Amino acid sequence: MTRPTLSVVVPFHDVAEFLPRCLNSLAKQRLKDIEYLLVDDGSTDGSAVIAKEKVAADPRFRLIEQENRGLGPARNAGARAARGTYLAFADGDDTLPRTAYASLVGSLEATGSDLACGNVKRIVGGRLRPSAGHAEAFAATVTGTHIRRRHALLADRTIWNKVFRREFWDRHGFEFPARRYEDSPVTIPAHVLSTSTDVLEEVVYHWRVRSGSISQRRTEPANVLDRLASMRQVSEFLNEHAPRLWAKHDLLVTEFDLSFLLESLETAEGAEQEALLDSLAETLGVLHPKAIARQPSIRRLELHLAANRMVPELREVRMFRRASLSDAGAVRHGWFKRRRWFMDYPYLRDPAKGIPDSVYDPSVDFQLKAVVDGVEMDGTRMTARGYAYITHLDSSRTTIDVWFQREGVRLPLEVRRVTRMDATADSGQSATCHDDAGFEASIDLADVPRGRWNLHCSVRDGEVVRKGVPEAHPDTGYRRYPPGGAHQPSLTEEGLVLRRPVKDRGHAWVEWSGDRIAVTTRKRQRLVFQKTIHRPGDDGRVLITPPARVGVWRIRKTDGTPLRLRVGVSPSPRRIGVHRVSFRTELEGEVLVVVQPALEDDERGRFAERRLRGTVRHFRKNPIRETVVFDAYGGRLASCNPRAIFEEMRSRDLPLEYVWVTRDGSFETPEDSRVVLHGSKEHEHALATARYLVGNRTQPNWYTKPPGQTYLQTWHGTPLKKLGHDLRDLPFRRTELLDWMARDVPQWDLLISPNPFSTPIMRRAFGYRGVVLSTGYPRNDLLFADRSMAVRRRLGVPPGKKVVLYAPTWRDDLHRGKRRRLSMELDLARMQFALKDHVVLVRAHHLITDRPKIKAPAIDVTGYPEIADLYLAADVLVTDYSSAMFDFACTGKPMVFFTYDLERYRDTLRGFYFDFTAEAPGPLTRTTDETIDAIREAAVPAAYRTFRQKFCPWDDGRASSRVVDILLSGSRMA
Repeated sequence: MTRPTLSVVVPFHDVAEFLPRCLNSLAKQRLKDIEYLLVDDGSTDGSAVIAKEKVAADPRFRLIEQENRGLGPARNAGARAARGTYLAFADGDDTLPRTAYASLVGSLEATGSDLACGNVKRIVGGRLRPSAGHAEAFAATVTGTHIRRRHALLADRTIWNKVFRREFWDRHGFEFPARRYEDSPVTIPAHVLSTSTDVLEEVVYHWRVRSGSISQRRTEPANVLDRLASMRQVSEFLNEHAPRLWAKHDLLVTEFDLSFLLESLETAEGAEQEALLDSLAETLGVLHPKAIARQPSIRRLELHLAANRMVPELREVRMFRRASLSDAGAVRHGWFKRRRWFMDYPYLRDPAKGIPDSVYDPSVDFQLKAVVDGVEMDGTRMTARGYAYITHLDSSRTTIDVWFQREGVRLPLEVRRVTRMDATADSGQSATCHDDAGFEASIDLADVPRGRWNLHCSVRDGEVVRKGVPEAHPDTGYRRYPPGGAHQPSLTEEGLVLRRPVKDRGHAWVEWSGDRIAVTTRKRQRLVFQKTIHRPGDDGRVLITPPARVGVWRIRKTDGTPLRLRVGVSPSPRRIGVHRVSFRTELEGEVLVVVQPALEDDERGRFAERRLRGTVRHFRKNPIRETVVFDAYGGRLASCNPRAIFEEMRSRDLPLEYVWVTRDGSFETPEDSRVVLHGSKEHEHALATARYLVGNRTQPNWYTKPPGQTYLQTWHGTPLKKLGHDLRDLPFRRTELLDWMARDVPQWDLLISPNPFSTPIMRRAFGYRGVVLSTGYPRNDLLFADRSMAVRRRLGVPPGKKVVLYAPTWRDDLHRGKRRRLSMELDLARMQFALKDHVVLVRAHHLITDRPKIKAPAIDVTGYPEIADLYLAADVLVTDYSSAMFDFACTGKPMVFFTYDLERYRDTLRGFYFDFTAEAPGPLTRTTDETIDAIREAAVPAAYRTFRQKFCPWDDGRASSRVVDILLSGSRMA
């Protein structure tokens, strides 16, 4: 039998929804001489049937069946049966580009290397996104290299983006361990043991991210234990075979992998907790000592507590990290020469805990932060503007030195200190002031010898010194400046550089014309901005109106090529309404228009919050004004219950001023009102002097209700999923903080309840003891108006099409810091293809910050001001555990519930207040195909009527009127 060129091992277990696409992408590979070994790891769904059909249809596919033993043993079984000259692996829920194996095998044939690897993209919600973990390693194609020379390959730990020479594989006896996280014990040793490796920038693999997959359950104790076992195995291998890579690898994985252990320890109890602590002790005994020593002190503190089994203290520190880390700075202890710096973290110098002072040593925490954001030329004299500071140290005590350096030679610049409040505003912390970190550094370029010179700087605070290269400020970007003699200053990826002048390839000038951007090009031409063609006027300039929403936009020529600025400085930023419009340039001079909220430097950032609290106290001395402040979702929208109450008040022609809080100016200002920017002095003044405050979420943590003000809390949904204090007993350790209730809830004067079911839950969950308005939700009044056709026309829905509204909730396990990702397990492209007579509208939850771009014909309606309009326009609602179901029930139209993660969400993440599976007013689906079928067969089940009676008894179109009557009368109705 002829030996195939390549063998590809494809293990699978219960991936019937995705396996057909995986197998099709394999069958269509440009390289044809391939055998595919499909290893069924004890599937219980229809995966095996799909695999057998493929085997019957294509002789290149073979099936190996085994009991469920895990991914590692399944791969090993496939590798033993493989006959190819080369060997590769793919997972049954992923796909590959058509040229993947042709490129990888072709490279090995050309170079003779033992191993070829390529770039990766992730499949998120049916869309492809770059894989951040692979970006650095595969930034460029390099053949015949090695991990000892290319250390970025230490992050290349996945198996499926590689092809191995089979002789190399067998010679070293590679085998996957029988546990999860089985890739790195094979891939890192393979990198080290290879004679040479080919690295391809080309994307060779599409990795599907599934919420229910092993890698997405990273903090479950069993997963953490397997992760640490693999971590130890690789560390021990590097210690023996590549000592120079040992510390680098362990530092990389310690920062990332141990975070999952610490998160798991927040909730683990009993035997699971003991197993985690034992595993950590074993791991710390294997890791390179520098891997721990080079961690920030907060991580060293966490690891010290865990290593000493001080779990209650560890949990306190983890809470401190989430709530207060950015508010903690460095402090000094000791006398005279023995006086030393320490990070001011919990248990510092607490004799009862006995934690060594070395744990709090800030050497790693004291980092140089230095940027350059402008250059001015006066003849040959150059002045660079920027700021430089040491994190956690007040800049008023520091000295700054700036110099150009080339091959060890230094040319000092004259430094003048200036105030830069933006340095503090952008620092992301509230403990330390960096207003005095600014500098202007000057030198006559006529005195600088020819050659390439890089700008360096140092900051000193007593004995603490940090040196480095200032970066280009992100708001400025990269750009070249007019030359001074034999040198041209340029802001590049390497910071500020002096180099030989180059020919200016830019072809545009940008300036302001009133509040519009005026672009002049060398050749009179049209430009494209926001998908609109703009033509030059009689003076040759193209006038562009900046977008009235936050974001970054490109100006392009009509052929799609970027508009490049000529050498020089773009115009200064300008405030237009509540926005600040500025310009950023990229490496090749491409110009970007940047729109941000127009907060002043002393209003932005955590430090500003502390600094402005005194201003709030000053405002409280002002008398209460006849003003109503409306705040919906922290200023993100002008909608929900606050909007309905506003419209009712406005209709009564009351002698009141109406003020809306806006986070970023993204919504249109409601008629007869004005807006204030969230966090601005205007915002604080409004909150401190308003007669009424109407909000549907918590207020900023600096808010204190003044005497004479009424605070109406409307909230924003009937609770299916647990709220507030009721979340504390769930297994999942949440990223959201619950301390807002102690601060905000006691200030509520009135709380709206949407239905009798919700009233006792809200009282208990929020710890609320005040007056509850049993009125129903004002926002649902719109659902009793006949405006569906008008909304459809406004959205551009073609006549005759049915409308599906997809409105999922947010998920606690898709948070990282302040970022919240939209779960897009529903394949919109597939759904839209199958439902050609439907239009799909997608509405992300208001908390979502990161969502994939919704491609036509689906329509992203996240920014649509009023969701009630979308309910009216929809024929079917597809949701999951969102409170949208309770409002939509007022319409009497069908609902479908896409609950792919029901058990995890109900039992671990959030918990429910009633038996959702028994009372849901529509079918529960698990897959995209099931959802498509449910939409086609959409109907109103018998349970719908009972559901509506339970959750919508007060919805009659008049809730807004009832609420406003109570609010204005000052009466209280329990």
